Amino acid sequence: MRILIVPASPKTSRATIQALLRSPNNPNTPIQIRGLYRNLDRIPAEFQDKDDSIFEPYRGDLTVPATLNFHGFDTVFFVLPPCFDGGQLTEWATTASTNIRLAIQRSGTVKRLVLLSSMGAELEGGTGEIMTNHISEEILRDAACEVVIIRCAYFMENWATSLPTVRQKETPYLETVITPVDFAVPMVAVEDIGVKSAECILSTERKESKPYVIELHGPREYASVDVRRAFEKVLGRAVELRPVEKENLTEYFAGFLPEAAVGPFVEMTLSFLPGGVMHNDLGKKEEVRLMRGRVELEEVVAGLVKGEEGE
Repeated sequence: MRILIVPASPKTSRATIQALLRSPNNPNTPIQIRGLYRNLDRIPAEFQDKDDSIFEPYRGDLTVPATLNFHGFDTVFFVLPPCFDGGQLTEWATTASTNIRLAIQRSGTVKRLVLLSSMGAELEGGTGEIMTNHISEEILRDAACEVVIIRCAYFMENWATSLPTVRQKETPYLETVITPVDFAVPMVAVEDIGVKSAECILSTERKESKPYVIELHGPREYASVDVRRAFEKVLGRAVELRPVEKENLTEYFAGFLPEAAVGPFVEMTLSFLPGGVMHNDLGKKEEVRLMRGRVELEEVVAGLVKGEEGE
């Protein structure tokens, strides 16, 4: 089986490659992985010493169709990277996803597309930045004979942005946009995303519907108070919880995001809070299969803290 990871640089793609490399090798159907990188300097060290017959990196760009040669590959794994360069989010999503669709059609060999998406991507509006995933799903939903869409919950690794404040010696604190602080939402670890994506890529079972939609959660739902508890346990000290109320979201995101991304991120956040379109849509997804990962939030938080200490 020849597998193409497009692009290979996001953390979710890296986790998927790691999971594929760990999978038992069937001598009758050996796997070969090719990863697209816009910048070859971003290839992780752990992949650089792999034999080309197992993992082969190559230079490509989602906006340059000539670099998207999918001929000879059986399965494509695609994740739409975020656009933080000030460009139009919808234009970026349309261009990149259309180029992927055309590359699959030109290949003549790709039979399965595994598309990594987001919870809320089924909604046509009111979801902010998640609209890019909706656009991608609409363009790619029938791009191959078999299309599997994995809609992921809130990434546990998003809490990495809190490390500078929770590690302060004086008055460590955790800011959170998930309010009320006891409101629990689905979260999932990148490791679990990689494992489940690899399972979908390698599955020999033909899916009965196109697209075949999976919603991926962690082992349980978590609230902001659970996140604080995880940091306190890992750090061994008290951490103050500072909720960012809805009316302050614009100011909060403007503190670290490009101006063009602030509005979409505010709308996205409001969409999954109580009263938002994603929250109101829960329980109405008849054609979606729920899968759960195994990695707990505390394990991810411990990894984030350890990773920062090792830098």
